[in-house]
Order: sequence, then structure tokens, then C-alpha cells
Amino acid sequence: MHTLSRHPILKRQRGAAIVEFALICAIFISLLIATIEFGRMMFVYNSMQEISRRGAREATVRWISDTAAIKSAALFGASTLPGAPEVTSSNIFIRYLRANGVDEVTTPPIDAGDNIAACNDVTRTSECIAFVEVSVRNVTYKPLIFNPDSVTTSRPSVSLPQATTVVYAESLGFTN
Repeated sequence: MHTLSRHPILKRQRGAAIVEFALICAIFISLLIATIEFGRMMFVYNSMQEISRRGAREATVRWISDTAAIKSAALFGASTLPGAPEVTSSNIFIRYLRANGVDEVTTPPIDAGDNIAACNDVTRTSECIAFVEVSVRNVTYKPLIFNPDSVTTSRPSVSLPQATTVVYAESLGFTN
């Protein structure tokens, strides 16, 4: 009488389950890591959009000399984006535009009150700051899973598209 453990077909199958389990686990872990990295890339991209909106809002209520404070407020009070070291204050660009929304103001007014006067004076329209544009650009996403010493010699990277917000220049820090 043959028992199941002595059957010749079952002896050849010994260890097959652990090999199949290892293969399935490797595929599952790879997909899990890829999903996490894709989610982090989307987080960085969406954060770039939010940083440009926050920066534009801050730039409309502060005078143009407060660039460092505007960038810090846009980055949630930090010098880099929490959770995404790819985005720093050097990736934020602020432009002050004329009424046509395209040309940059080359000779800005002295202060916010003078900007209001320049916008109301037909002869000084080239000095009037009518719009504020904040862009977050030159951001290269680098996955955290790849270390230069382990899998590859260099990390793969993805250049993310720029995020730009243009808003009407409100007070620019004007107070009575």
C-alpha cells in the first residue's frame, strides 16, 4: 500500500509551492512599490500646483521685496516641500506683469501706494503691476526606492511639467 508521502509524483513536486510563493511575492512587492512611487509622483505634481496657487496668493498681498517670505509661505513655511525634497524655493519663480498679462514690469513702483498711482496714471502704465505670475518649474522627480549603491548606478528621473498660476495683483501689501 502506498502512502501519499511515498508517491513518486509527489516527491518531484516537493518545494514547488515555496518557489511559486516566492515568485508571486516578488511580483506583488514590485507592483506595490511601483504603486507607492507613482502615488508619490502624483503627490509631488499636485503639490506643485498647490505651491503655485499659494505663492500667487501670497504675492498679491505682499510687496515685491518680500520674495523670501512669499516662497516660504508657498512651501508651507519650509525651505523644501515636506515629503518631496525635489521641490525647493529655488524652483519657485515670481513675475510681476503689466495689464496685458504678458510683459513683465521692468521698473517697478517704489511701494504699493505708488503702484496704485501708476495704475491710475495713463502715462505710467509701464510701471503698473496688474498681475502676478508664480511658476514652479525645473522639478525632476526621483523615486526614493532606488539607491545609487544598490540596484542601479543612477536613479531614474522624470521631469515634471511646470505649474503656473496668474492672478490679479490686489493690494501688494498696501495699507492706509
